[in-house]
Amino acid sequence: MRFALKESWLGLRNSTTRLPFRYGKATLSRCPQAVLEVAIEVDGRLQRGYSGDCLPPGWFDKAPGRSYREQVADMIGVIGRARAAFARAASRPISLFESWREADAHCRADASGRALPALLVGFGVSLVERAIMDALARSAGLGFAEALRSDLFAIEPGAVHEGLTGLRPADWLPETPRREVFVRHTVGLGDPLTVRDIAPGERVGDGLPQAFESYVEHSGLRFAKVKLSADVDADLDRLRAIAAILERHRGADYRLTLDGNELFGDAGRLRAFVDALRSDARLGLLAENVLAIEQPLGRSFALDADQGEEIRIISAWRPVIIDESDATADAFPQALALGYRGVTSKNCKGPTKAILNAGLCWSRNDRGRTSEAVMTGEDLCSVGVVPVQADLCLAATLGLSHVERNGHHYHPGLSYLPESAREAALAAHPDLYARKGDIIGPAVRDGRFAIGSLRCVGFGFAVLPDRSHYEPVESWQFDSLGLADDRISG
Repeated sequence: MRFALKESWLGLRNSTTRLPFRYGKATLSRCPQAVLEVAIEVDGRLQRGYSGDCLPPGWFDKAPGRSYREQVADMIGVIGRARAAFARAASRPISLFESWREADAHCRADASGRALPALLVGFGVSLVERAIMDALARSAGLGFAEALRSDLFAIEPGAVHEGLTGLRPADWLPETPRREVFVRHTVGLGDPLTVRDIAPGERVGDGLPQAFESYVEHSGLRFAKVKLSADVDADLDRLRAIAAILERHRGADYRLTLDGNELFGDAGRLRAFVDALRSDARLGLLAENVLAIEQPLGRSFALDADQGEEIRIISAWRPVIIDESDATADAFPQALALGYRGVTSKNCKGPTKAILNAGLCWSRNDRGRTSEAVMTGEDLCSVGVVPVQADLCLAATLGLSHVERNGHHYHPGLSYLPESAREAALAAHPDLYARKGDIIGPAVRDGRFAIGSLRCVGFGFAVLPDRSHYEPVESWQFDSLGLADDRISG
């Protein structure tokens, strides 16, 4: 399907977490939620589509010295340049894939003179890419998975990865998207593990779980993602406490991933941590249940050749995978050649790239006959309606069985939205959402999210954003967040 992009609009709405989220060197407590609306023309008909995401501190750009105020301005800036690039590419009828390649190339060339991180540039491109995908699917009356399998987006894998020449996404995608997915619960660096760990003045008291053990006990969690600090002794001590909780409630029935958040200085230090983990008698079962180690090295050197020997040794035990390093279309092939064994899927890094990376995993795995390469689903502290549902929709389409989800943990459900939007989401997606006291939010049942309703027309959401609920980007002010200061770490 070919389209022309007629207009786009960006709005922001502030959100506040119920708990501070500490990851790496950043802490998230308040952030703007962005919604992008596009209008495309297909065969003389106008169709609108939507995308959304949060604008978090210290993830797309971890360069020291940049304030959150500056980073938000950078994020808004890359979205604006991506809107302009797609408008140029799609000023005449064009396919989604062609427009994505042209706009992405333009944005990356433009960024080379601005010293912007490649991951940040890709975020801007992805937001427009997703909104156009949504509009195209709605124009055709299809859900995202149907649209992808039927080549509505005209993705040409061989044009990006030679090894996928002659193939289509339908060759490696499951025939139908998943109707449920296990929740891999994030254990942040500052999260209380037990109720006893919560200081009296820090109790939220909103009826939702706060301590990790409460989630395991009451939500049936069996998957976790544990943030590491790269302090071996501190990390092992925390892992012992986490293992005790999981094994008390689940026995051996649990799995986890370890997220290094770019904090290990080199692969040698990572190997020292892994050796210490594997030799710790109290962590024997936990070590057996590790599924992957995510992005342990800084993006500036993670794909350097001199890291390869240690990465291969560690990956022979458990897959070491990239996340923040997955900033360009050629990053995952580079990582595979170096000894990494996997990659993450995140809508904020671009669905087309994730789809192609899934094809590379399938190809490396002898067209699905082995499991050498892995893909995991990760989160950007996404909240509903649009961001979290579109990301879950992509994960379901790729066939991922478990996905990191933390937006429902750190944010109070859909509370940042007006009541009418919250009620509409509950009515349209009663399998995913539930009411808990005054809060409507995603409901974890038996460790899973039920997501069958995400098979609706479009990119996983039946409730469309209302412009009147958002502040136009031109008039939104950073000071409206009410932060005491704009430093990244805390």
